[in-house]
Amino acid sequence: MKMLPVTYPDNYLSGIASLNLPCEEGTGDWHMLGTFDERNTKPIQFLAGRDLIEVLGTEGIEDRSQDADRAGIPRSGIVWASNHARAIADMVVRSVISGRVASHVCLDDWMPEEDQKKRVLYLLDKAKLLPAQRARVRQWVQTQL
Repeated sequence: MKMLPVTYPDNYLSGIASLNLPCEEGTGDWHMLGTFDERNTKPIQFLAGRDLIEVLGTEGIEDRSQDADRAGIPRSGIVWASNHARAIADMVVRSVISGRVASHVCLDDWMPEEDQKKRVLYLLDKAKLLPAQRARVRQWVQTQL
């Protein structure tokens, strides 16, 4: 397994990598080996930081070291990572800030239950976005319901 990079509360693992850290809630992705296996030559991607914290705050950024340990993923220290709802919100926000609709993000793929989806929508609803960015979030949400 690849070694998880050093992370901090303001420079944390998110996106697909975080979605592939197993959790007890049954949410997320299930391609852990494809993400963390040493044969995958791509670096572990989607470290998020202050840019997303300015928009979404710190809710959902957690110490997920135990999740990594249970999965047998080696780490260099504490694994600061988004929970699964925050990982999805981070991906959507990163897209809308870049001027795109997050059409590559399918909520049903990672959050199958309605209450789980509501956590993502709650984070996006409280995001500090410009009107055009908020419109792109609404456009994404309409495709997910």
